Amino acid sequence: MKRFAGYMLVTDMDGTLLDSGKTISRENREAIHRFVDEGGIFTLATGRIASSVQRFADTLPLGAPAILYNGAMIYDFAEGHVVWQRTLHDAVQPVLRQVMDKFPELGVEIYCGEEPYFIQENRITEKHRSLEHFNRPRTEDWLQLTDPWIKVLLAWEPERMNEVEAFVTQFKEPLTWVRSDDKYLEILAEHTTKGHALEELMRMTGIDVSRCIAMGDHLNDLEMLRRAGVGVAVANAHASLMDVCNRTCKHHNEHAVADVIEWLEKEV
Repeated sequence: MKRFAGYMLVTDMDGTLLDSGKTISRENREAIHRFVDEGGIFTLATGRIASSVQRFADTLPLGAPAILYNGAMIYDFAEGHVVWQRTLHDAVQPVLRQVMDKFPELGVEIYCGEEPYFIQENRITEKHRSLEHFNRPRTEDWLQLTDPWIKVLLAWEPERMNEVEAFVTQFKEPLTWVRSDDKYLEILAEHTTKGHALEELMRMTGIDVSRCIAMGDHLNDLEMLRRAGVGVAVANAHASLMDVCNRTCKHHNEHAVADVIEWLEKEV
């Protein structure tokens, strides 16, 4: 029996696995391969879409489908298809209209299909478009989108996004609102978080919760860390994560994933 047989390590990407240059360090890669060689299952949990994750997934030994869209989708990169997802109800549309009317300079991206639709753009969405190489032009008539909406991403300067977050507390529609970054607020279906998706992934893989280790850095990781057997907050994590985690580890620029795997190698 290999040392890590029956264990699963699930890590967030931005701010956790990836360093500030959006790369995976040699130390992290080597540690992940050691973990997998000893029987462990390694996978990802991110707010990114499949096309954005693909280039990383191709170079990593993923042993299970990955959690995408902050928990709205579980995607099997080995087979190239969706294995589970939750989509937004039409109730999101009038809510989004009120938010856009209140904040006309707010950046808005709607995720359905293979790339997001850019509904309103600002400096933050322009940078996001450039970083991810999204090519779809701005979409004016967003109410005519026919594919199911997976999520809506609202983007603005952090201090302005705080205003938006305060404004949306009035809405009672069955939606999930989550800050995935200081400059992003996302709208997902009710009961849709990385934590809910992690529970589904554990059922799929047969992993016992006590042997599931999850890592993250921001509020969109909170429910995942809460539901994992061992929740690990990186040193650069949002302060709220410290209340739900069993452990902390090094900063994401200091090979955080390798740090956790080295801890496991001593403990298991």
